[in-house]
Amino acid sequence: KTIALVSVPVAGLGLGVAYYYFYHRRSQNAEKGEKKKSVEESTGQSSQEASPPPSQQQPQQQQQQPATPLEAALQVKERGNKYYRGGRYDKAIECYSEAIDLCPPDQSDTLSTFYQNRAAALESLGKWDDVERDCTSALEHSPRYTKALARRAKVRERLGELRGALVDITAVCILESFSNSDSLTRAEQVLKSRGRQLAKESASRIVPSLPSKAFLRSFFMSFSEDPVQREPIGSDPFSAALQALSDDKFDQLIGLCEEALKAPVHSNGSAQTPSSTASAEASQAAGESGDEPQPQEQQQEQQAAEKKSYLTPYRRDLCRLLLATLQLLSGQPLSAEPTLKSLANSNDVDRSVRANALIKLASLAMQAAMPGQTDVLTDSVLGHFDRALQLCPDHPDAHHHRGQMLLLTDRLDEALVHLTKACEGAPANPIPAVQRAYASHRTGSGANALDQLRRLTEKHRRCGEAHSLYAQALLETQQFDEAEKAFKRVTELEPDSGTAYVHQGLLRLQAHNDTEGGVALIQRALEVEPRCEFALETLATIEVQRGNLDAAIGLFDRAIALTKTEAELAHLWALREAADVQLQLARDMGLRMPSLAAGMHQAF
Repeated sequence: KTIALVSVPVAGLGLGVAYYYFYHRRSQNAEKGEKKKSVEESTGQSSQEASPPPSQQQPQQQQQQPATPLEAALQVKERGNKYYRGGRYDKAIECYSEAIDLCPPDQSDTLSTFYQNRAAALESLGKWDDVERDCTSALEHSPRYTKALARRAKVRERLGELRGALVDITAVCILESFSNSDSLTRAEQVLKSRGRQLAKESASRIVPSLPSKAFLRSFFMSFSEDPVQREPIGSDPFSAALQALSDDKFDQLIGLCEEALKAPVHSNGSAQTPSSTASAEASQAAGESGDEPQPQEQQQEQQAAEKKSYLTPYRRDLCRLLLATLQLLSGQPLSAEPTLKSLANSNDVDRSVRANALIKLASLAMQAAMPGQTDVLTDSVLGHFDRALQLCPDHPDAHHHRGQMLLLTDRLDEALVHLTKACEGAPANPIPAVQRAYASHRTGSGANALDQLRRLTEKHRRCGEAHSLYAQALLETQQFDEAEKAFKRVTELEPDSGTAYVHQGLLRLQAHNDTEGGVALIQRALEVEPRCEFALETLATIEVQRGNLDAAIGLFDRAIALTKTEAELAHLWALREAADVQLQLARDMGLRMPSLAAGMHQAF
């Protein structure tokens, strides 16, 4: 999916009802810097109102002797509060420790407050392990103590214990009935961090595999001037790979490319092959010995046979480009990147090949930018497009994929500029025209954009992208019945693609509140395309909302196993962790699953 942000038609991404899927809650302002907290439940004074420590005060009257151990403990705690407010945290800790020792063990609420007070003083000294330990002690006495949970979440996040931090801050949100925006913002931040942590741990276990045939078809169709697809099939070792590409036999391509690259390279009009060298040596030996040389016709046949065993430098570059593209698509960026850079940076490589390699390097750069970064269109990403356009001015693919990336990141005015140039450079390709009309619709400035999309579906009746984006635009304008018809047309045109079925299912949920009908359509998507990550993720999210958390976790696991990039892993792991934490808290806190899931979904 990440690669597709650059290189696949928008319909191939699931850019529909749920294409802004992750954390759809409105973003909060930057997290406020926290001041020192006042000591909980201990005094009416603010922690900023520092009083002189007890040693500097003159008592106005003799302090009354405590009558019970509890009163003695409370008295010592009050002394600790004064030290705390005065910034004498070591002395405050001593007092709170004494109060804990004096307090009767059956006074659970009071003991939890004492531990929490000591945790606050320890936090001021940066003693994070001790803070976590005291928060845990406070929660042993009062399991739903939100201040202790929030403080422990914060210190666990600092210590890198993100799973524990997520459990704690999620519990806070639940106990606060999802009403505290600060807690919700913090929970969202921890969830994203936890997703990135798990993605890094699991990235090395990604199993390289190509995406679905429908996805790959859409990918290659998104290029108007792909030098690989424009190359005649021929009869050399690379021809088998070109034939497989033409026949949509994508699963054979990597092996055929690797085999073709073992062939020697033809240079300067003659084949530099072991067989040709041996033949020349044999002819020379025959001449020197007086034997009859081979007839000219036989030599020509031998040379023609040898031509089938070697590659020209240009065909070798095309083979390397195709192999690197497949490695990129199958989740092997470390294998793809050196080849793409080598092709892009060599002056000996044809400009069309270099430009195509640069477009795919932009995809790689965006993948590297995505985890935890809000603006994925970095200078590195855009710089690759700039270089491609310097090599091949007005290159339609460079403009198209740059425009598509801008569209998907909501930079609509810039997207329109590049998509218009793509239309001018490749007028026969309907996809840039469709995406331009959709971008115009999204800006709200194109009064006739929806009508233009409709006309494009009539002009390009077999273009699934046209019908898909027309359906999306209809959906956004609340024309649900017409949108459903358009999505059905996509499934007719692309029967082996699950994406359109997912959109139909989401439309049933949104427009008709038909959960069973929507789920059935999404399950149909998995029947026609078992490796459809979009369907697995969508179905898992629906199960979370329905309170079927075990089923949701299983679906997220299936989607994670198919994921090819660290950015997408971070996204899916975060969703899975949210479901798993809900399941844990439902057990630990005795909450009903559906109400908990509904609250979490609304909050995040």
